[in-house]
Amino acid sequence: MAPRRKLTGAQAELFAAVCHHYINEAESDCNDTPESVPIFSHLSRAQRLKLVADVAIGTLCEDEPLPPDTIQHNSTFRAMIEILFTALSVESDTQHDHEDVGEDLLNYDETDEIGRKRTEEEMEDLKVKNALIEHRAEKNLKKLKKGKDVGEFHVEEKETPHGVEDMLSAANQLNRIYKGGAVSKRERDSIRPLNDDEKYAFRWRRLCDAALQQDTPNNSTFRDAFPLCNVNFDWRCAKCAKWYMALNLLLDTKLMDYGSATDKALITGEVSYKSYADPSQLPRVKSLERNINLLMKVYASSWDPKLLAIDQRRIYAICSNELYAGHYHRKWVVGFHGECVARGINFEEPGKNYQARLYIFRDTKDDLIDGCEYSFGCDEGADLEWRQRDWRPKEEGPKELGFEQRTCSGPGKGEVVNFQGSVLSFPSNFCWVTENLQSCSRCKAVLYCGRECQVADWKRGHKNVCARLAKERKDKEKISQMAKED
Repeated sequence: MAPRRKLTGAQAELFAAVCHHYINEAESDCNDTPESVPIFSHLSRAQRLKLVADVAIGTLCEDEPLPPDTIQHNSTFRAMIEILFTALSVESDTQHDHEDVGEDLLNYDETDEIGRKRTEEEMEDLKVKNALIEHRAEKNLKKLKKGKDVGEFHVEEKETPHGVEDMLSAANQLNRIYKGGAVSKRERDSIRPLNDDEKYAFRWRRLCDAALQQDTPNNSTFRDAFPLCNVNFDWRCAKCAKWYMALNLLLDTKLMDYGSATDKALITGEVSYKSYADPSQLPRVKSLERNINLLMKVYASSWDPKLLAIDQRRIYAICSNELYAGHYHRKWVVGFHGECVARGINFEEPGKNYQARLYIFRDTKDDLIDGCEYSFGCDEGADLEWRQRDWRPKEEGPKELGFEQRTCSGPGKGEVVNFQGSVLSFPSNFCWVTENLQSCSRCKAVLYCGRECQVADWKRGHKNVCARLAKERKDKEKISQMAKED
């Protein structure tokens, strides 16, 4: 079963905040489909919201069973971890844009290595590798479309208990989050009070810090040998990499059980050109396609457009401590909040009453169903037909999973007209044309929109690598090894 236990206290508050955050991310199509969790991310928006609601209820509500032990629910839990990582990154990036907000509080680890800039030779070598991988990926994709049998996807189980070997490996790599010991209580107590802007600027880091501090050694099992209350940083830490390491230990390694090794390999790991260029990854790609198509088909047959926002409401009812709603859901929010008050539940107090709020939602959802055909953030006068068409789930996934359209390899002219419906301007070092491309007649590995881009690219460096590309593009084993490299 995954996750292994209910979340409580600060850890529950953090997870509830992520699920609540996802309501708006999904509505706005913003950072809502993490590439590293392909099953979750290729499902329809409505289906993803249903899964998030299911996982939130199973993880937070004490009287409910744990989330179903299915590949889609386990994918959803992993996706919420990735959504949290993105929220931390956005918070950090946004704060750097407003240096006057809490800048004096930030801690930078001066011992961290700063990645050096690649040399021109390294950049040229990288471009060659990418061109070879993309070329081989297209070749393998054509074979898949013709029905090539790539076999069943299977990953051998590890001899050690699931998760222990992963944790040993992580412990060897994560010295940086423990070295030097925990931040002392004295140091924490000496931090100056925050104003409202600073509380908002550090919101996600403060939630994560509290969740880590809750992870104390409570027994002698292996999983608790690395209590995260002892990490060497607190909410002032400006290094996102440290947060990712610690939170992955907390919410994934210590908490999750993905079932079989095969299921785990399907759940985590981006699908890209590299996946298609490496023949050993093709069975995984086909298995992902089958799983996604089956899940989409089953959900599409049961989707009710009159209840378009029901799962957004479910998430809001359990996870939110804010009073807000789009025009068509205000009556429901007022009614739900009023019932919480009548039953003595403080709606705005975070981290508590998840089960009681679920009971209230169940008791009142049918009486306050008006407006549920609109998504949660809809403003007054929204086009209902367009909205429902935009949300309607498809019955099958993409034909080319994770396979992005290739672009011209030339430098372009610095401007693209009507790229994905917009007029965009870019520096003249990259061409965004994707249609009617022709390959280089010699190497066959790079594509051009026309002679102008081809000549320009030849002068800026393709002449130095064309012969190498022509020679190496047929070396399937070498390209497969390139695709395996990080």
